[in-house]
Amino acid sequence: MTTHHGLDGEALERLRILTEQNVVGIWAGEAFCGTGFLVTPDTALTCAHVVAGREEGSVTATVGGRTVAIEVMRLMPEAKGGGSTYGFPDLAEVRLSEPAHDVQGVWLGSAGPTQAASVSIHGFSGHTLEPGVQPDTLHLTVAGRSGRFVRLQWDQVVQGFSGSPVLDTTTGRVCGVLKASRHEKAMSGGWLIPVDAVEEFSPGLLERNHAAHRPGTVWFDLARNRRGRQADLFGPEPGGPISRNTPAQMLARGAMPFVDRPELSELRNWCYEPDDQLLRLLYAPGGSGKTRLAAELCHRLRHMGWIAGFADRELLGNPLCRPQWLEGLTAALGAGFPCLVVFDYAQARLDDISALMARVRRHRPDGITLRVLLLARSEEPLWRALKEEFEACYIEDWALRGASSQRLPNTLSAKDPGTLVTEAFGEFARLLECPRVFMPPSLARRAGQQDSILGMLAAALDAVLTLRQGEEWKESDDPLARICQHEITGWYTLLEDRLGAGGVLAGRTGRLMAEGLLPVPTLAQRRDGGELTALLTSVRSTAFPGQPPVNAPAVHSCFRALYPATEDDHVAALEPDRLGEILVRRVLAEPESSGDVVAYLGAVLDVSTLRNKRQRTRAVLETLDVLARARGCTTVGRVTDHPAHAVIDRALAQVVRDNPRILVPALVTVGARVPHAEPLVDLIQPVLETCETDLLCLVEPRLPGYPSGLSALSALVLQRLLQLPDAESDDASRHVRLRRLRRYSLRLEESGRREDAVRAADEAVLLSRDLVRRSALYRSDYAAALHNLSLLRHRSGQTESALELSVEAVSLYRQLIWSNPDMRHRTLMDMAGALSMLALLRLGDAQVNGAARDAAEGVMRCEQVPEGARDDEVYLACLETLAECRHRIGKTEEALTASMQAVERLEELLRLRPGRYLARLPETLQRHGFGLIRAGRFSEAYQALSRAATERAVLPLRASPRLREHQALVLQVLLQLSDELDEFRHERSSWVQMKTVLDGRTS
Repeated sequence: MTTHHGLDGEALERLRILTEQNVVGIWAGEAFCGTGFLVTPDTALTCAHVVAGREEGSVTATVGGRTVAIEVMRLMPEAKGGGSTYGFPDLAEVRLSEPAHDVQGVWLGSAGPTQAASVSIHGFSGHTLEPGVQPDTLHLTVAGRSGRFVRLQWDQVVQGFSGSPVLDTTTGRVCGVLKASRHEKAMSGGWLIPVDAVEEFSPGLLERNHAAHRPGTVWFDLARNRRGRQADLFGPEPGGPISRNTPAQMLARGAMPFVDRPELSELRNWCYEPDDQLLRLLYAPGGSGKTRLAAELCHRLRHMGWIAGFADRELLGNPLCRPQWLEGLTAALGAGFPCLVVFDYAQARLDDISALMARVRRHRPDGITLRVLLLARSEEPLWRALKEEFEACYIEDWALRGASSQRLPNTLSAKDPGTLVTEAFGEFARLLECPRVFMPPSLARRAGQQDSILGMLAAALDAVLTLRQGEEWKESDDPLARICQHEITGWYTLLEDRLGAGGVLAGRTGRLMAEGLLPVPTLAQRRDGGELTALLTSVRSTAFPGQPPVNAPAVHSCFRALYPATEDDHVAALEPDRLGEILVRRVLAEPESSGDVVAYLGAVLDVSTLRNKRQRTRAVLETLDVLARARGCTTVGRVTDHPAHAVIDRALAQVVRDNPRILVPALVTVGARVPHAEPLVDLIQPVLETCETDLLCLVEPRLPGYPSGLSALSALVLQRLLQLPDAESDDASRHVRLRRLRRYSLRLEESGRREDAVRAADEAVLLSRDLVRRSALYRSDYAAALHNLSLLRHRSGQTESALELSVEAVSLYRQLIWSNPDMRHRTLMDMAGALSMLALLRLGDAQVNGAARDAAEGVMRCEQVPEGARDDEVYLACLETLAECRHRIGKTEEALTASMQAVERLEELLRLRPGRYLARLPETLQRHGFGLIRAGRFSEAYQALSRAATERAVLPLRASPRLREHQALVLQVLLQLSDELDEFRHERSSWVQMKTVLDGRTS
C-alpha cells in the first residue's frame, strides 16, 4: 500500500492552471499597473502600491479575457510611509463591479511559506517573447524571513509581477503576495507579503476565502490529494458493469441501475448529523440490498467531497499493512476530509473494527467527521460482541456514543415487484444483447413471491438467460438456484474451451467434478496463485482418489478469467454471498461433485502451508464462516432444512475430530458471532466433553462473556476446567478460579440450571472473600461475586440472604469508585446495577425509604457514566425502580418524573436501535400510565396506556402468555377510562375490538 503525502506532478500542474485562472491584470486607463488575484468571485488582492494614487474610476481589471471596473475598498496601510517602499503589509483589497464566472478564487494558506520551500508565481509582465503585457510565470525558493516580509531567491522578478499570488508547491495553497524585486536585471529574487498579513489586517476576507474551499471543491481536493487518499484507502473508483460479467456478477456488481429507497436519505442524514454518531449497523437478510445500498451511499458521498468506501479485509487483516492503512485514514481525517468506512460481513470483522476505532480514538484530530457503517444479517449477538471488544480497549464510552442500528426491509417500498422485475428484464436483455426476447407474463407474479430484492432480480435474469438459449422459461421456487445453475454452465463451458472436452472433464461425471471445484475460491478466500493452485490439486487428489489429476494451473487460469480479484493473481469469491452459500450446499449434497466430502472439507480447512499464524487463523475462520452460513446459522432468511446440512455436519464432525486444536477454537469464535450457533455446538460439544486440558485452555478465551447460543457449551468448558486439580495454590491461580466460577454461574443461569448456578456463585463468594483478606487488589472481584450471588438468590426466592449480600456489595462498590480510573465507568455501572437490586430487595422487605435512597443513587451513578459506556438496560431498570420506590413513599410527582424519564430515554434508544428496544416500550408506558392513575391524572394516563396497547398489539402476543396478560389488563383499564372520560368515549369501540381479537388469540 502506498501513501500520498505530497502533491504529484499532475496535481501541481492543475493547481498552477487554477492559479492562472484566478490572476487578474490591473490597469489605469491604458497603463498597466501590475497583477492581482481573486480571493472570492468578486474580491481581489494586490499590492497597495499597485493601485495607490490612481484616479478614482479609472482602475480596471482584466478577468478571463474581459475588462471589469474595480473599486479600491481598502489600502493597508492607507499611505506609503516615509520609506523607499510602501510600508507593511502593502496590501489592497479591491472589489469587482461584476463577479467573475466559473472561479471561486485561490485558496489562501493558513501560514506563510517555510524556509527552502519551492514557490510558483503567476502574474503578468512585459518581459516575454511576445509583444505587450502577457501572462508570465516565475519559480523561486524561499530564503527566509526578511523583517516582516519573506525573501525569495534565484529567479528574476521583473516589473508587472507586483501583486501576484505566490503558490506554495508543498501545500498547494497561496502562501503570500509578491511585493517587489531585489534587482530587475539579475536573478536576485525579491520579497513576498506572507499570508499571515491577510489574517492580521483583513481576517474577515480570509474567513470568507476559507469557507469557500471545503472538501468537494476543486482546489481543496487537489491540494489535499483526495483522489490519492481515496485510492490508497479504498482502491480506485469502481467502474460500471462490464460485458464479460457472469450471471452471478451481474447480480453482485449492480448491472441494474440503483433504485432509490428512503433508507439512502436516512443514511445520508446520519452522515451529516452534527452529533458524534460514529457507528451504525445496517442489518437485513442476505439479498436485501445492504451492500448495494452502502456502495451507492459511498458513491454519492464521494461526489460531495467525502473519502468513502469498503474497508478491505486483506489490508486491515494484514499485520504489516494495517498500521499503514490506519495511519492513512487518520491522515485523511487530519487533512479535513469527512470519511465513511464500510465493513461488510461485520460479524467477521470485529478485530478490524475495534482496531480502527482504537486508532482513531488515540490519534484523531479535533473536529473530524468519521462515520463507520457495519453491514450484517442480524443485530445480535453482533452488538454485544462489539461492546466486549471495545471494553477491552477502554474505548466504549467514545465508540458507542450515539451508536445506532437500522433494519433494511427485504423489498423496496418505493417500487412494486412487477415494475421492478419488468425494468430488470429489459436491462438484462440489453446487457446480454438479446433485444428480441419478450418477458413471460407470469414473471411479474413470480417476482412478487420472492423474499428479497435479489430474488426478484434473479428471476428476471434467469428468464432472460433461459430465453436466450431458446428454451422455455418455467417458474422456479428459487430463482437464485437457477442462477447458480447458469453460473455452473458458464464455468464448465470455459473449462471445456481451455482444457478440452475429453479427459477428466468428459461426460456427466466430469461435469460434476468440475462443478465441485467451483466453490473452492469461495471456501478458501484470499489465496495467492500458488496457494490456490496447490489447494485445487489437493482437493482433487484427496477427495477423488484414483481419478486422473486435473491441470490445476489451467483451472486457476479459468478462475482468474471469470473471477479476477484486485490483488495480483488472487481469485475473488462468488458473489452475491447467498449464491455462494447455495453453491456450497449444492456441491456438498452431491457425492459426485464433492467426492469424499470429509477429505474435501479437510483439504479446504488444511491451512498448514500458509505463511504465518495470523494468516492461518484468519483463513480457517473465513472458511468456517461460509460453512456456518451455508449450514443455516444466520438469523433471518436462513435455510432451515437442506440435504446438505446432514452431509456438512457429518463431514465437519470428522474433520474436527481429526484436527481439534485448530478447528474447535475457530468454531467457538464463529459460533459466538452468529445468532443460531446450535449446529456448531452439536459439532464441538462431543470433542470438548473428552478432550485434553490444553484444548479447553485454547477455547476458554474465545467464549463470549454475554448470553448467547454458546452458554451451555461455555458452562461445559468452565465446569471441566474447574474440576481440574489445583496445580498451584497461590493467589494468581485462585483468582483465575474465581473468575471462572463467576462466569460459570452466569452461563448456568442462562442455561436454566439455577440451583447449580447458585452453588457456583456461593463458592465464588467464599473464594473472593479469602482473596480480599490477603490483598485489597481483589475487592472488585469480591463485590462482583457478592452482587452475582445476591441476584441469583433473589431469583431463587432467598430474599433475606440476597439482601445481606446486596448491602455488602454496594458498600464495596462505594470504596472502589476511584480506585482504578481505567475501570471507573464499569465500576459505576456495576454499582448502579447493585443499587437497583438492593432497592428492589428493600422494597420486598418493606424498607421503602432506604429503597428510595438506593434507587436514586443508582440513577445518579448511571448518569455519571458517558453515554457510550452506559449500560442502558441498567439505567432503565434504575429509573423504573426509582419510580416505584417514590410511589411507595408517597412522592407521586417525583415518581412520575422518573418514569417519564425512563419513557423518554427509551424513545431515544428506539430511534437508535429499534430492533432491540421496541418490545420494552409498551411495558414502560404501562408502568408510567398506572403511575398517572395513582396521581389521579386520568386523561394523561389514558394517553400513555393507549399508546402502550397500540405498541404492544404489533408484538407476537400469541407466543407470550405474559404479554397477553399485560395487554388484557391494559385494555380493561382503557375500557373503563373511555367510559368515564367523555373526551375518549368515541375510542371505546376500538378497545372492544382489540380485546375481542386478543381473547380469540388466547383461546
